[in-house]
Amino acid sequence: MTKLFKILSFLTLIVVFASCTTDNKTATIIPPREYPVQYLADLDSIDKYIDTHYMTVDSDYNVTFTKIPVGGTQPSIRLQTSYPLLNISVNNEDHNVDYKVYYIKLREGSGDNPSGVDSVYVSYKGNLINDSQFDYAPNPVWFPLQTVVPGWAEIIPLFKTGTYDATVNENPVAFDNYGAGILFLPSGLGYYNAVPSSVITPYSPLIFSFKLRKLRYRDHDRDGILSKDEVDPAVIGQKPIDYDSDGDGFANMYDVDDDDDHFLTRNERKRPYILENGVLKSNGYYPYNGAAVDDPLTPNIDERQGMPRKFSGPIDAVTQLPTPLPSDFTDPTRMRRHLDKTSYPPFQ
Repeated sequence: MTKLFKILSFLTLIVVFASCTTDNKTATIIPPREYPVQYLADLDSIDKYIDTHYMTVDSDYNVTFTKIPVGGTQPSIRLQTSYPLLNISVNNEDHNVDYKVYYIKLREGSGDNPSGVDSVYVSYKGNLINDSQFDYAPNPVWFPLQTVVPGWAEIIPLFKTGTYDATVNENPVAFDNYGAGILFLPSGLGYYNAVPSSVITPYSPLIFSFKLRKLRYRDHDRDGILSKDEVDPAVIGQKPIDYDSDGDGFANMYDVDDDDDHFLTRNERKRPYILENGVLKSNGYYPYNGAAVDDPLTPNIDERQGMPRKFSGPIDAVTQLPTPLPSDFTDPTRMRRHLDKTSYPPFQ
């Protein structure tokens, strides 16, 4: 696959996705400070906030933050034990910073985890450390995590979606068992020196409380492989945006030919054609992973078969191609053929 073709395909995808979004307001830009220096100032401000404020959480996981009065006995956000204060380290090589990000799990949720490149259906509230509120969405809204402040893509995937009864004609739909939490973001993982509104000043740490209702897994390059799965299975915690298996400068989640063998990934996912009434017909595509059991109602498809590796069975005497073994479709360590430059059509 030539690099020009990939660039054109990638630009086409950008145009398609861009046409589906509304225009954003132009943000005022302030000359940037050094990220490491600003991070230390932000962390100090956040630490002081969680030591001088307490929080109340109602039965619907709505959160209120209040400054502890002089002589007050309320336990601080850090010291309260109902919802322990947690933190993760987020490395940002561009900023030369390992960000410490505090968060609280009010409830983990019972459904699925999004990845940092998926879309989420959330209700949320945004506060500044001066206790002013800058945003509020009590009714859930859809957000691609790549389009909001960077800190969301680091913390929201630690939570799971909830449940709802799709058969009940309610408006709005009643959700239950959803993930709910709080995150405290240094400005480097927020708006940094941008001024998205008159309320938010440059270099403002941000506090969000949120409820994760649903998610939508995305397939950025429309090759049939979900972007969350376009990672190196040997690298724990790898982000899809960081995986470029063929080294062509395009992350696999944006690459229509993941192994640069000049065959589209989507075409490498095709099952063999089947013969019906003397006519060859398409038989669909292999999923990334197979199902636990085969469906007896689909005799031409074995649902247990996931995207195979290069076939490793005996050579067929007629086609002179290797034949498939059952493990070629199920071995969890297999290199799927869309990542193997030596595996391309015809397969068998």
